[in-house]
Order: sequence, then structure tokens, then C-alpha cells
Amino acid sequence: MNVTAGDLKALLDAGNGAQLVLQEGSVAVLPAEELPGHEGALTVIERETLRQRVGEQPEERELDEQAAILSTQIDTLGA
Repeated sequence: MNVTAGDLKALLDAGNGAQLVLQEGSVAVLPAEELPGHEGALTVIERETLRQRVGEQPEERELDEQAAILSTQIDTLGA
């Protein structure tokens, strides 16, 4: 499963409490208000954690690096 820099940009734009999740074989950004009802989704990273890693206005290279790290973590889980 590949996380992209675009996925991470969308997560940063989604606002406080948003999460990047793995659900039904795909990656999705869920805003905080949509999290209830998605109990089966596996959280890949929370917006705040990503923001701490890359800041509010990261460069494309930083997002690409984080996307590669997260994709590897998902692959390691066997998802």
C-alpha cells in the first residue's frame, strides 16, 4: 500500500484531529468529525504527529520521505 505526498498534504489540510487511515485496502484522510463510524479503520498517522515531523508548510521532499516511511510501515504490517 503506497502513501503519497498528496495524501499527506490532504491530511495537513484536513484540520485538527484528522487521521490518515487504512480502510478496506485503501488509504483515506478522515476529518475528526468523520472518525466516529469508522471503527474498522487502521490509523496510519494522525495530523498532529505528521505536523510535528514536517511542520505546517513542508517541502515536497519532506512529504515524499514521510510517505515512504509510512508505506514501509504499512507493508511491514502485511496490509
